[in-house]
Formats: sequence, structure tokens, C-alpha cells
Amino acid sequence: MTKTAFLRVYSPIGPSGPEPVPGFLRSYGMLSESEEDFERVVEWQGKKVSCPSYLRLRVLESTVAFANSFQSLGVGLIPEAAAEAADRELRTYRAEHPDRRSHVLTSAWHVPVRWFVGFVPGEREVYGASDAPRIRYRADIVDVRSRLARAIEVLRQVGMIQGPAAEMEQLVAWLAPFSDDSMVELDFAEVSDLFDPEDIVLEDSVALIQDSVEALATGDMMRAGELYGTVVTRWSHAYAVTFSS
Repeated sequence: MTKTAFLRVYSPIGPSGPEPVPGFLRSYGMLSESEEDFERVVEWQGKKVSCPSYLRLRVLESTVAFANSFQSLGVGLIPEAAAEAADRELRTYRAEHPDRRSHVLTSAWHVPVRWFVGFVPGEREVYGASDAPRIRYRADIVDVRSRLARAIEVLRQVGMIQGPAAEMEQLVAWLAPFSDDSMVELDFAEVSDLFDPEDIVLEDSVALIQDSVEALATGDMMRAGELYGTVVTRWSHAYAVTFSS
């Protein structure tokens, strides 16, 4: 089973209901989540907020994006017929549900470094069983956007416009349409299982990345690089699994 981390947006909206995923996507192994988990509801700052899965939309979007990315390289990892069918299904879905957008980003085997930027250590929560603890961070979407915007500006000031800055700009664009009373959750979920229980309880990548951004802002390139390198090294075994899968 693929270990997956999640970045979710919870908003004050109504239930979404289940959305069956097309059979051809399931047959090609493009589905790694349960179709029964179609909505998560939590209480945030005294109100109920929900994160609809919209699994059909997300699987179609990821299939089309995956097919297009490798097509440009002349590699067909997804059969052409399946890619074309997914593209047709996605166009139809968007025409029928123009107001819907994905509330969930997923990452196999690791947490992308750019996700850490939107949070601070005080928002960290440990949950789950004592022998299999997991980590999540929850924050107001306004705060997450602000932290990402500041990090992007710092990277621009030191000339790092490409790479990390571009990836964070894509993340900001994804968050932009959601209302300001939304909550963002970074959930290590099953990825936590890649670490020893003692290590996951002490995991502090968010703190290290925030310190790295601050070091960049003050011009301390060496310290910024050391902090960033610590995070990359910590997750190197997870990256290795990602690219060997």
C-alpha cells in the first residue's frame, strides 16, 4: 500500500456525497484512496468545516496531468486510450460542476518541502496510537497564504526565483479560490509510518524550514542551506522510495 501525505482545505460548505471513480482508472491502478471516504468534517474555531474528497475530479485531474507530463517526453506510461477517456471525463465533469475544485493534494511516500512553509511549530498536533503516532498541522488559510507569500518574496530577493519559488507560487494559486474562513491541514498520515515512533514525535521539519526562510531573509545563506539540507537529508529515504516506485 502506498504511504500518502495530504494537504487538505476545510471550508464551511455542505456535504458532497460519494462520487464513483470510472472503472477504467481503477483497472489501471490510478486509485489509491477509498471511495467511501467522500468527506471529512471537523470543528475549527467553533464552527464545522468540511473537506470534500471529490475523488472523481482529483483522479481525473491527476491522470490527465500525469499523461501530459510524460507525453512531452515521448513516454507513454498511461495507455493513450485511457488518457483520452480521462480527458473527456474531466471536461464533462467540469462542465457539469463548474464551481467544484479539488480540496486535497496528495504526495506519495513523502511530504513536499514546500508544504512545510505554510505552517509554524505551534500548529503541530500528534495523533493516533502511541505505537504508531502521526503528525498534522492545522492553520487558518489566511496565515498559510501569508507565510507562503513571504517565503516567495524572500526567495526572489536572494535570486532564487525558479524551482522552490515557482512550486510555492503554484501552491498559492491552488489556495487562492478558497474562502478566507477556511482551514488548511497538513497531514503526514501514513507517511508517518516511515519513521520510528520516537522520531516522528520529535519531527520538526516545519520549524527547520521556517528557520531556513528567516536565515535567508537576514542574508545568512550558509545557515539557511544547512537547515534546508537537514530536512532534505531526513526525508531522503522517503524520496528514494518515491522515485523507485
